[in-house]
Amino acid sequence: MSTAEDLDPSPDVLEFELVAEKLPVDLTGNGLVANAYTFNGGTPGPELRLQVGDTVIAHFTNRLDEPMTVHWHGIELDNPNDGTTITQDPVMTGETFTYKFRVTRPGVFWYHSHSMPTNKEFKGLFGPIIVTDRADGELTELGVLPLQTHTLLLSDTTVCKEPGKNDFATFPEDPQIPWAFSDQYGPFAGHFAYPTPKDLCETPRDNHGNLLESGPLAAGEIPNVMPPGNCGPQFDCRVNEGQLVLTNGQRATPRAGSPDAPGAVEDGIDHISVRAGQGVRLQILNASVARYFRLRLTDQRGQKIPLYRVGGEGGLLNHVRLEGGVQQGLDFKFDQGEILLSNATRKDVVLQVPEDAGIGDVLTLWTLDFRHYGTQEYPNGYGNLPTVPVAHFRIVENATSPVFAIEAGDPLRVHPAIDDPIEDIRSQEIKDHLLDPYGFDEPQPGISDETVSLAIVGMRESMDGIHGIQLEGTEAGDFRAVPHVYSSRWARLGDLLELRIHNRTQMHHPMHLHGFSFQPVRLIERRDAEETVVFEYPPEFMDTVDVPPNHILVMRVRLEDRPYIETGEPGGGTGRWLFHCHVFNHAGLGMITELVVIEPR
Repeated sequence: MSTAEDLDPSPDVLEFELVAEKLPVDLTGNGLVANAYTFNGGTPGPELRLQVGDTVIAHFTNRLDEPMTVHWHGIELDNPNDGTTITQDPVMTGETFTYKFRVTRPGVFWYHSHSMPTNKEFKGLFGPIIVTDRADGELTELGVLPLQTHTLLLSDTTVCKEPGKNDFATFPEDPQIPWAFSDQYGPFAGHFAYPTPKDLCETPRDNHGNLLESGPLAAGEIPNVMPPGNCGPQFDCRVNEGQLVLTNGQRATPRAGSPDAPGAVEDGIDHISVRAGQGVRLQILNASVARYFRLRLTDQRGQKIPLYRVGGEGGLLNHVRLEGGVQQGLDFKFDQGEILLSNATRKDVVLQVPEDAGIGDVLTLWTLDFRHYGTQEYPNGYGNLPTVPVAHFRIVENATSPVFAIEAGDPLRVHPAIDDPIEDIRSQEIKDHLLDPYGFDEPQPGISDETVSLAIVGMRESMDGIHGIQLEGTEAGDFRAVPHVYSSRWARLGDLLELRIHNRTQMHHPMHLHGFSFQPVRLIERRDAEETVVFEYPPEFMDTVDVPPNHILVMRVRLEDRPYIETGEPGGGTGRWLFHCHVFNHAGLGMITELVVIEPR
């Protein structure tokens, strides 16, 4: 994965060219060439590495045969640069658009298309952004954080084969991997559910999910996966995970066996070289359309090596965390010491290479299935997605002194040398509330209900019973003409709000708010009319949070202003900011609304 070529000599400005075009890319290193959507010739696109306060100037050129915008996911920028179809007109084929913004919060972020996004991301159109502050450097110098750091951008896709040879099942049963899908799990386990690779490649869809009459796709093409807007009783709304799991745009070298009993690694291993006893920092992003990544690290003998979380979407945490298992009253549905990344989430993770690891040993980071559809338990604790490696770590040197050590609870931002804890807005007094848009001098569509309801209506995902797909605008229309929807929320700049996201569906939904970071406060399980608090969150700023089925997520957001980048004038925080599920097809089918921020009182 490349880094952006800086065109500006100033140390606090990153100016670069960003070009989207369709190009052949080898996804496996051994000849599986896909005609992917690329940024600057690659998937992922170039990595942006920045310091808090830096300015980014991205000169974007669209060479695809379809319009698009670029969204800078998680960055708190001024509204005109958010890169959605309610903040700008799509960039047409052959045209250019310059994005300019300042990064004000540390964390792991990313950029991707936000114009009919489901298909473009499945085809490879995304790239990572890493923003650091003084705490990163100082804690690394102190040895609290490892020096060796790697970005892992995880995704998946399906590549068409020769017409007539595409698979009838997305993940066929394989007796060599018994922990993966088997017919014994029942006919609705998902692998033979429509649409399969045969369906997607032999009877392809257009960008909006409608069936084309052009015949099957050629080998190497990546199919469109977005279902049509009228799916439901007439047409299946499902989007399967991609067949091929990618790390930084390449399939990790396969390994025989399972996480608990790993076998031989295929020749030509693409690995990260490490020393026994050292620490390694991984900044991990999930850029997939529908796949959740449940990550487990095991050694040569199948012993689990804990993954410690040190940060994520809002920079470093106050303390090191060990996630998973049962904590407070919540069963996370993945084991303690594993890491779960729902769609669009990012986590900053540290691992400690075992001190007794031998030279030549290979540690493997695997992704296991995570049941984010439905509430039934899997037999034997596993699910219906094959377990595959996403990264390997080869021991090339014996342990030396001192050996890196990390434990849950170790201080990070509250370390005495840093003393810069995360601001905690979870307990501040709430005086502000959503506005009633019908009370404006010119009444507007929208509601003031501070509980956002996620539900299935007509077999399609919705917010507050509304399918907000009109917020996707049109591929060539005036963004200022995109109407508000009846689930739109309205608020004033500077307000501190407490909102509730009530997931009334039988699946997980990673909810993303554009433009503003928020703090999760608590998770409430709701059964019938009874509500029980099952988890209280530590302080952390996020922009995407996973909400489990039958739960209510309470979150706080302060609508902080930022200047317009071109003029320096205040008010850049005003405007229309999307709020949607980041399973891309859920948003595309209607689980999308907006937060409209107007001038303060």
